Amino acid sequence: MQRTQFDPEILYVQKIYYFIFLATFTSITSAIVLWLFGFNYGLFVLGGGILISYIAMLKKKNFTSPEIKLTAKRMARAISQDTSPTSIARFASQLYYYLHEPTQAISLLEKFLPSHDPLLYTTLGDILLKEGNAKRALYIIRDNPHAFADPLLLATQGHALKQVAKIPEAARMFERSLHLAKQKGFSHSGSHWLTQNFLTLSYTASIHHALADCYVILGHSSEAKRHYRAGNRLLFDLSLWRFNQSHTKFSTKNYTKSS
Repeated sequence: MQRTQFDPEILYVQKIYYFIFLATFTSITSAIVLWLFGFNYGLFVLGGGILISYIAMLKKKNFTSPEIKLTAKRMARAISQDTSPTSIARFASQLYYYLHEPTQAISLLEKFLPSHDPLLYTTLGDILLKEGNAKRALYIIRDNPHAFADPLLLATQGHALKQVAKIPEAARMFERSLHLAKQKGFSHSGSHWLTQNFLTLSYTASIHHALADCYVILGHSSEAKRHYRAGNRLLFDLSLWRFNQSHTKFSTKNYTKSS
């Protein structure tokens, strides 16, 4: 099993599920202790276990990715049954993040660009950004008719503009992304509703933090602090909180990697 370095947005969701798993185990253990030894002992085990679970979540930095051959088989089976844009975006994400095949992932996504699906474009844009091709990412995304009407597409444009040092424009993209996200939410990836809600919190926090970074560069310290705090309030995991632009960089990508 190899480890994949996930970005903070996806890592956050994985860490939340990790905490839920540990907390569930703790709850079962405390119920047994309560039945055998009484209320006080059960409460002590529950409190101590929840605290240990939270600390374990804070310290968790990465997760083991699926075995490569198994992942490849599952991808092949899924793509043969479903060629929807969401499925293609998920397939390309796994090609890139699990199998480390950027050329194949980009080529696959480009074949389906005529669908104009925002999630598919966001996936391609994010991969191009990671490959250091911000200008191409920006050009492709702006060719989408939803480029200025989808929160994730707007945020990806913001990251691309930030990467090419167009900070005022990047800030405007992030501001509009947050505004639209409040109105209609993010594109649905087909994930379970609970995962989707966790991802919404994570991506909203990401955009707040990216916007705060822009305001730091522009010298607007009060606005930067406001958006750092707004992002932090959405994150249960204190290890992912941000206070200045030197902390871990968030980047926007589609929901499919956690599916």
